[in-house]
Amino acid sequence: MNTWSSATVQYKKLVFSNSVKGKTIQKSLLPALLLVCSSIFTSSAPLANTDEANATKPFTVIAHRGASGYLPEHTLEAATLAFSLRPDFIEQDVVITKDDIPVVLHDIHLETVTDVEDVFPARHRADGRYYARDFTLAELRALRVHERTGGNGTPVFKDRYQGKHANFKIATLTEHFELISELNRQFKAAVGVYPEVKSPAFHRDEGVDASKIVIDTLNAFGFGGENSNSYIQCFDFKEVKRIRDTLGYKGKVVMLIGENSWGESDTDFDWVRSEEGMNEVASYADGIGPWLGHLLNNKAMAQGKIEAAKWLEFAHKNGLTIHPYTYRKDALPDGMTSEQVLDMLDKVVNADGVFTDHLVPVLSWRSTKK
Repeated sequence: MNTWSSATVQYKKLVFSNSVKGKTIQKSLLPALLLVCSSIFTSSAPLANTDEANATKPFTVIAHRGASGYLPEHTLEAATLAFSLRPDFIEQDVVITKDDIPVVLHDIHLETVTDVEDVFPARHRADGRYYARDFTLAELRALRVHERTGGNGTPVFKDRYQGKHANFKIATLTEHFELISELNRQFKAAVGVYPEVKSPAFHRDEGVDASKIVIDTLNAFGFGGENSNSYIQCFDFKEVKRIRDTLGYKGKVVMLIGENSWGESDTDFDWVRSEEGMNEVASYADGIGPWLGHLLNNKAMAQGKIEAAKWLEFAHKNGLTIHPYTYRKDALPDGMTSEQVLDMLDKVVNADGVFTDHLVPVLSWRSTKK
């Protein structure tokens, strides 16, 4: 395997296994991909698409699920730590409870980040999964949030938060927005919010309009609207169109791009990355959030060069903001430094920013980037 294309399949299995934005990343890294990247970055192979404009253009840093590389994801504690490091935005994934309250969780399921199996052992559905939609907010408050675990119950990232006594809790979207608003006010800061509507089709089948709830909450805290300091994102292109057309939302919208095999929505992500798809996306969205595995040109990789994937030309031509996901300092390819990964996003892909679990190295790189 000497191309990104052949490496992508294994990379998804080993690094982004069962993942939407790296939901259950495995520790294993892809030897073939690492060898290619290492040899390219240590050789004199040219970096394509570099220009002087990259030296001065803004590079947006988005705290992925808060400061999730340091504290359990999406907790108020993780959001507070993220704010203290001053990213441009803090992300909130949003699902809806049984009593129609938006809470901040990456998944519609609970067992990978809480002790729900211990507290409510019989409350799973026929598929064995525990759905946030089946619990009231009061019931969810009874759960403790822990570091993300895989199917066998072991931590996905073994070196992240290892404490056992802190009582981390699921928080509402209102609590997250209030926290960020108040910290902004007191510190005269301007950290924005970046909510994702999770599984909107699932929620509609459950009889609730998740997108409307998220938009109403954005508006309630002054984060909604055309000139607001926020983005709203979704993996479902039908929902992106609905947010614009049916709900009439004027704020910034991002179309997330994954793999069809993830089953995140019925969107054809291969079509989205076509010229026709990008043209259509640009009619509704301000930007895209592509997976890192889609960003490089496979043929160029086979020739020992790093170039942006051709489909990105369609995104740039349409003036779409590009915020890839997800940079993690504990999931870097062997042979590549943090700086090399970030330089690739900036100078090769010409991305406008990045989602990251680890704010410190990204903010440090940004402060010195040339």
